[in-house]
Amino acid sequence: MKSCPDHRETLLLDVYGELAADDRPAWEKHLETCDTCRLERRRLTQLLRLTREAIPSPDLSPEEAKALQSAISRRLRKETGKAQWRTRFLGITARPIPALVAASLLVVILGWFGLRQFQAPPPLRTASSLDLEEEMIAQDRDIIENLELLEQMDVLEKVVHVVDQRDVRL
Repeated sequence: MKSCPDHRETLLLDVYGELAADDRPAWEKHLETCDTCRLERRRLTQLLRLTREAIPSPDLSPEEAKALQSAISRRLRKETGKAQWRTRFLGITARPIPALVAASLLVVILGWFGLRQFQAPPPLRTASSLDLEEEMIAQDRDIIENLELLEQMDVLEKVVHVVDQRDVRL
């Protein structure tokens, strides 16, 4: 092709009759000024006309046309169906979606266990709310704190016992 490199696609679309209506005025203006594109368009149009005349398109029965159409539609759905969900889903490419789901689950799980550990501390217990075991521990603590006093009392008991025995003998 000897046409302008930046207008090749437009030229082919025009020759095949698929050029968009809003692109046509700019293309027509270009054809008025560019002899190479105009000549190339004329050559391609003649080539397509001669090809259609030399090799006529086969006539398809309505059943064959319908079968061909359904086969093409199925194939397109199959090919675009895979690519469609992989390329875009809500404006996001589909590859990060599993990663986002995994990250969300991780946040939920860590949040659940984190909240369970940050519960309010148990209320302070007063002496009246202590159960039996805690009362025994408190008594044992009192005994340990007053151990000296108890040792002195033990000595006093021995002295009293000795004095009492002495009084009984006399």
